[in-house]
Amino acid sequence: MAVIVYANGITEDYRPSKLVFTEKELVQLFTEFRDIRTVRIPVLLNTWCIFGVGDNDPTDFNRIVSDITREAVYSHAVFVHDSEINPEWNATDSVLYKGYSEFLGNLKKIIDDVAANIVNEFVATEEYEDKVDYLPQLETLGATPDKRILFLYNPDDQTKSFYNNEEFTKFSQKVYDYISENRQITDPFTLYADKKAVIVVEQGKVEKFLSTILEDFKKREEYEICTNITKMIDEWTAINRDNSKNIKNNGSITINGK
Repeated sequence: MAVIVYANGITEDYRPSKLVFTEKELVQLFTEFRDIRTVRIPVLLNTWCIFGVGDNDPTDFNRIVSDITREAVYSHAVFVHDSEINPEWNATDSVLYKGYSEFLGNLKKIIDDVAANIVNEFVATEEYEDKVDYLPQLETLGATPDKRILFLYNPDDQTKSFYNNEEFTKFSQKVYDYISENRQITDPFTLYADKKAVIVVEQGKVEKFLSTILEDFKKREEYEICTNITKMIDEWTAINRDNSKNIKNNGSITINGK
């Protein structure tokens, strides 16, 4: 079993169909990239890291893998132990210094340690300290089928500091820009989505959330936007009035948008 590490920090186990990986099984992970790179990892003996090479879109930067490999990685990556590499390729060490189980344990510990360092580094910044009391509170639900982090936004869990700060205005604008381009009709109501994350609201909280950002746009006298949000509320309410669900108990969801 190899381990895929995505740019947002999500990991996924990846198993070969037989005892070792075929070339196709590894290459098919990176079909959207123009090239593939492989590097050995000094801190992980008997290990290959494979990742894609393309246009180096900053939004695809994989900080965790980059910190582990000391390479600038702009894709997901897969870590493969020598024991699962075809020996006919002559691409492995002649001695297995670390067994498979030890490899897996070491890799997951390194990933956790690097992720923790990244978080601690961000929390220590002046920018975070200045904004921490005014940021939206999100609950992590897991991952979407396409490996984006799935967050739940509950308007009842937000602080007064958030609602009364310019951060809420920025948040409202970002949400409106998304939902005006990605019409939300069916559950779940997706507030925002990008390559790494998706933010949704439970069906029973949608009208309250939209009413909250509506008030923010009224204060700014953005009347055209206010009219559009009012239409969204009416449309959503009419369609979903009798279809209430709890997204936490809904094992499979479809994101309404990109």
